[in-house]
Amino acid sequence: MTPQSVISPNHRSIRQYYENLRAIQNQHVLNEMNVRSPFEFLLADTAKIRGWVLIPELSGRSGDTLVRPDGTMRDSNSLPRGYWEAKDTKDDLNAEIKRKAARGYKLSNTIFEDTQTGVLYQNSQEVLRVPLGDPNELAKLLNQFFSYTEPDIEGFEEAVEEFRW
Repeated sequence: MTPQSVISPNHRSIRQYYENLRAIQNQHVLNEMNVRSPFEFLLADTAKIRGWVLIPELSGRSGDTLVRPDGTMRDSNSLPRGYWEAKDTKDDLNAEIKRKAARGYKLSNTIFEDTQTGVLYQNSQEVLRVPLGDPNELAKLLNQFFSYTEPDIEGFEEAVEEFRW
C-alpha cells in the first residue's frame, strides 16, 4: 500500500517533536525513560489524524510471555493498529529489535526508535529505516506507519462496510 502523505515534514507535531527532544537533550538526560516522551507525544498527536489513540504501556500476552510495548495504537473500534518501542541511544537498536522479536513482541506494524534512527516493521519485515533527525524522513516513517492496515483488520473493515448496506 502506498502511504498517504498526510503528515508533512513541517507539520506542527514534527516541529514540536524536535523542540521537545532538544530541550531534554540539553538537560543531559539521555536514558530511555527521559528521551522517549517527545516521540510519544509525536505519535499521540499525529494518531488523531487517523482517529487512533496511543495507549502507553498496554500489557498483553504473546503465548505464555507478558509483553508491554511502550505504546499501542488503537482505532475507534479498539483494534490494535500499531506499536512503538523506544530505546535510548546507548542501546544497540538492532540487538534490541531482535530481543523484542524473540520475546514475542508484534512486528505487524511497529516502530522501533532510539531518537536517532527509526525502524518500521510491517508484516514481520523491516520496511523502512530512517534518520530521525531529518524531518522529511520522519514524515515518511509516520505516513507509512499510519497508512498500513493489517490484512485481518482490512477484512474486518470491509465486512463492517458491507453490513452498512
